[in-house]
Amino acid sequence: MADQKEIDLMLSVVGNQVRRKIIRRLSQEPSYPLELSKELGIGQQLTAAHLEIMEKSGVIGNQSETSPHGPSRKRYFLKKSVYISIEFGPHLYSEHASSFEALPQTISEDAHLFIGRIGRLQESTDDAKMTSFSDILQEIDAKLNGFEQEKAVLLHIRNLAMKNACEAMDVADKTHDERRILHYLLDERSENVEEIAASLNMREPAVRSILQSLKKELG
Repeated sequence: MADQKEIDLMLSVVGNQVRRKIIRRLSQEPSYPLELSKELGIGQQLTAAHLEIMEKSGVIGNQSETSPHGPSRKRYFLKKSVYISIEFGPHLYSEHASSFEALPQTISEDAHLFIGRIGRLQESTDDAKMTSFSDILQEIDAKLNGFEQEKAVLLHIRNLAMKNACEAMDVADKTHDERRILHYLLDERSENVEEIAASLNMREPAVRSILQSLKKELG
């Protein structure tokens, strides 16, 4: 998982439409600034400005290559593999950023099977190799789509649960600060006084007092 600073940095990069187009193009293969400018239909100066921002953020890198027709030129490539997710609604807010540059220690049986198929294709000299890779990509995309649909269902249900929790707070006639702390407990599931105080910009003694009061009420 990425920390808040890393999430903010990534969002500042992908929040720009031109930079997203550059990322999409570089996800296919490395490219030169002039190529990017022509293919994306944007000026060379604007392309260079966005590349500089993206390089400073660590999203892309470059390699200098000698040119047969003049001075050396830079070829840009993606350096990061990041998954960013933001969900929000009247009773929901969540943000996550994870790297998939390396596999976790524990993976599913399906993932093992996909890796095995890719490994066998790498060693294959079959002329239909590209078709086989296309089949794997199609299967993976179908699974990802299924995960996203299930996630949307679970987010709807979570939003509903939080809505009912908020209504319960109204019935219990909680103070503003009590409600803020209850929201934190429901979202973060942490009773660390220092963390709550820092996140909600409250004083630790006040947080500690409210937590003690809430614990007595909840038994």
